[in-house]
Amino acid sequence: MALTATGIGSGLDINTIVGVLVDAEKVPKEAIFDKTEASIEAKVSAIGTLKSQLSTFQDALEKLSDPDSLNIRSVSTGDSPYFSATADKNAQVGSYQIKVEQLATAHKVAGANVADPTAAVGQGKLDLEVNGKAFSVDIEAGDSLETIAKKVNDSADNSGVTATIIKSDGGSRLVFSSDETGTDNQVSVTATDTVGSGLSDMFGGSNLETLQVAQNAIVHIDGQKVTSQSNDVENAITGVTLSLTDADLNKTSTLKIEQDNEAVKENIKGFVDAYNTLTESINKLSSYDMEKEEAAALQGDSMIRSIESQMRNMISNRVDVDGETLALYDIGIETDRYGKMSINDEKLDKMIAEDMSAIEGLFTKEDSGIAVGLDNLVEGYVKSGGLIDSRNNALTNDQQRLDDQREAFSLKMEMLEARLFKQFNAMDLLVGQLNQQSAGLADRLNSLPGVISQ
Repeated sequence: MALTATGIGSGLDINTIVGVLVDAEKVPKEAIFDKTEASIEAKVSAIGTLKSQLSTFQDALEKLSDPDSLNIRSVSTGDSPYFSATADKNAQVGSYQIKVEQLATAHKVAGANVADPTAAVGQGKLDLEVNGKAFSVDIEAGDSLETIAKKVNDSADNSGVTATIIKSDGGSRLVFSSDETGTDNQVSVTATDTVGSGLSDMFGGSNLETLQVAQNAIVHIDGQKVTSQSNDVENAITGVTLSLTDADLNKTSTLKIEQDNEAVKENIKGFVDAYNTLTESINKLSSYDMEKEEAAALQGDSMIRSIESQMRNMISNRVDVDGETLALYDIGIETDRYGKMSINDEKLDKMIAEDMSAIEGLFTKEDSGIAVGLDNLVEGYVKSGGLIDSRNNALTNDQQRLDDQREAFSLKMEMLEARLFKQFNAMDLLVGQLNQQSAGLADRLNSLPGVISQ
């Protein structure tokens, strides 16, 4: 008689027995898998944090590795409605009296008015020229004002003319405007008809009306007349751009240019704060907690040790600036024995006020400037395909190998479980059969003559 339930023949809890035997082999290995996976995840997270902190530090470095960020000028126009101004590091500190006589304007000419802007104009060609550069558009028999405007604006050879349609009480007309202001950028339009006289009647001779004359901007700086094709007057004052917005020769505005020491100091302070934040993060990611006896995710990691070592070497460098070697300490940035930076305000303020060129050289000198060197160092780690990306790729490969090992081990455990069930079920069947035989034999023995039942 076959057995239909596991363990019925032997009376053993085969499910529990097999489960215990499989777990005895599976649980320790899975614990190793879990620990390895947790380690990989912790490293991925830690490296992500490190990359974020390095990127933040790099943002601060960019404000020091650019000379313009260390030679900042503040500009005051006294809320003048006639112009605004910007100044780069080449602008000299000073005060200037400004009068705007006239603004630069763009040349605009228009063809004759028509009642219906969708009607055909004529057939032939329009030749347009601005500032010595010419281009042509072919006009077909059915072309309207809108079609002609589109052909002009879309022309690959367009040298700086914009065509628009203006609708007024007098009708609709096509207007050609120079894209640039000033007398050098006057628009010339020549109409040539191949059929009829439609184009000439609209754009030829006196039919082409000037709507706005081209004129240059005129500004007076400390009594000196300056003419400009554009309303952006560049380098009339070295390093300064005046953007003209209105004109009144009877009004004088004062332009003041000063060195913005506070902005420079803020950039330096931002560098110090970002560096301290980065070193604190590195220490946390690579530390060992003695009380909890726990190591941080990157404790002992060669990459993080290399970053820390290289940064400390760089901030301790001395840079040759105009024959004099300077270090961060010389401008008031001090570092304690734990690697934390602080600022000696009195010393830094004095250097900013008296020797900005030295500070600029210390941070921005090509190949040896501290900010330049640190920025190049950080870029090697955070750039696409850089060292951090390489480490993340390695961790991704580690995770994939772990997943493959888990899958293979899971299959192995399934096979072990199936084998054990097969063995125990065979044993259970055999025991069941022996029990049945034993019971049958006992029954026959009890039925023999002379056997006394108890």
